[in-house]
Amino acid sequence: MAILSIDSSNGYSNILITDDDLDKTCESISGFHEKHSVLIFKQIDEMTKKAGIKLNDLTEITVILGPGSYTGIRVSLTIAKTLSYCLGINIVGVSGLFICAYSLLKSGLDLKDIVTVKDAMRNDYYVSSYVLEKGCIIPSLKASLFDLSELKSFIDGIDNSPTIVYGYNRKDDYERFTSRLERGGTITPFDLKKTTGFASMYAMESGIKNGSKYTEEISPYYIYGDGPF
Repeated sequence: MAILSIDSSNGYSNILITDDDLDKTCESISGFHEKHSVLIFKQIDEMTKKAGIKLNDLTEITVILGPGSYTGIRVSLTIAKTLSYCLGINIVGVSGLFICAYSLLKSGLDLKDIVTVKDAMRNDYYVSSYVLEKGCIIPSLKASLFDLSELKSFIDGIDNSPTIVYGYNRKDDYERFTSRLERGGTITPFDLKKTTGFASMYAMESGIKNGSKYTEEISPYYIYGDGPF
């Protein structure tokens, strides 16, 4: 089994190919804000060669649906859907905010409420929240767009003090966020360049067969006033 995982929602083109044991990995990460439409095909070609496989050897695809870069999400999802259709293999689409929460679940920590946050630029933030119950991640807030004051109010309104995960592109983004939030306790950093690895892990654990071969229902997370669509 060879799983292709794609994410271009965060400013990078991140391509990962791994096997079903998740122990043989080839990965390519572009520079920040390079041209996704040009790079992704080149990266896939380079990674398949490095892995010693051809496109026809791919058995599954995972793709990050956002929220994030409008153009990046469109490019990666279009490529993933095209490969899924042409190769006749399943595709699993997953939110990057969910992957932030999933990474904490895999850490084995005893947690209950998780708020995941990503920078949306212009002093806004993409936000989701989840409840961990019996090893399962249950969404309690769909992906939303908050300014800083709305984010603080939302966190303060959660009865149990939540664990906050901040997905960052660059380390100084995380440091700036922690200083702006002005909140006690730990804010867990998550390097968004790791999304493809955790997405592959999630797809394997949740059962790739639950993905779709014909993918009309897999839509990007573009955030507007009332959430993703």
